[in-house]
Amino acid sequence: MKLIAVCALAILAAVPAAAQDDPAKKPTPKLADGHPDLNGYWAIGRGPDTPVNSEFGQRNAFIKRGDWRNAKEAYADPNQPPYKPELKAKVEDFAKQESKLDTAFFCKPGGVPRVGPPHAIVQAPGMPIVFLYQLGAGNTFRQVPTDTRQHDDIALSIGNMYNGDSIGRWEGNTLVVETIAFIDETWIGIYGWFHSDKMKVVERISRVGDTLRYQATIEDPEVFTRPWTMNPWVSVKTSERIIENPPCVETDFDNLTSLDEKTRH
Repeated sequence: MKLIAVCALAILAAVPAAAQDDPAKKPTPKLADGHPDLNGYWAIGRGPDTPVNSEFGQRNAFIKRGDWRNAKEAYADPNQPPYKPELKAKVEDFAKQESKLDTAFFCKPGGVPRVGPPHAIVQAPGMPIVFLYQLGAGNTFRQVPTDTRQHDDIALSIGNMYNGDSIGRWEGNTLVVETIAFIDETWIGIYGWFHSDKMKVVERISRVGDTLRYQATIEDPEVFTRPWTMNPWVSVKTSERIIENPPCVETDFDNLTSLDEKTRH
């Protein structure tokens, strides 16, 4: 017994401390149906832009859009939306007028996929999977049924939805969520990244240990030359709960910087 204990300690000592603490190295729990257990609260570790004050677990009530900490780096990222050549001038013009045109400034929902990965997930037998979000523009939720491959005819006939109409399916251990029927008011990023009402978003969510991996692919033949896959997010399981935010109040930032100023070196 002592020999076994000594060997175990030796093996543990040989593993770097960072690996021992890595939440991705922990076992991935599964539910009785065999699918990964996505239940819980998920604090965003890293990812692209989201609406004002929407990073669950990293909130800062005083941050201004023009001061977003990764603006220069993100704008320089080679993974940019593939807008049609004739629309690039429109994107640049929208970016310079973001405080007047971006609906995130006017207490409207950020929409999918801009809200990013859910801040909490509820996964129960016989029920749609529920995504919960703690957002500066007001907390919101999405329902993702997994018992059908057909979008609801009523939802499609209504259309013009900020979060669209979503259906989910499992591909192995990955939850794939397909969403259509969007309103065209929202943006997919702070740089004038607009979309049409023909946009289709396919999100892929998988649990690895105590981390949640999220990536979204956008198809919009009205404005894109090809499908575009956004940079991935990684969230970490947390015990922090979602709180009810104060009502959203429209604010006109007099000193909001323009895109040119944000990205100036």
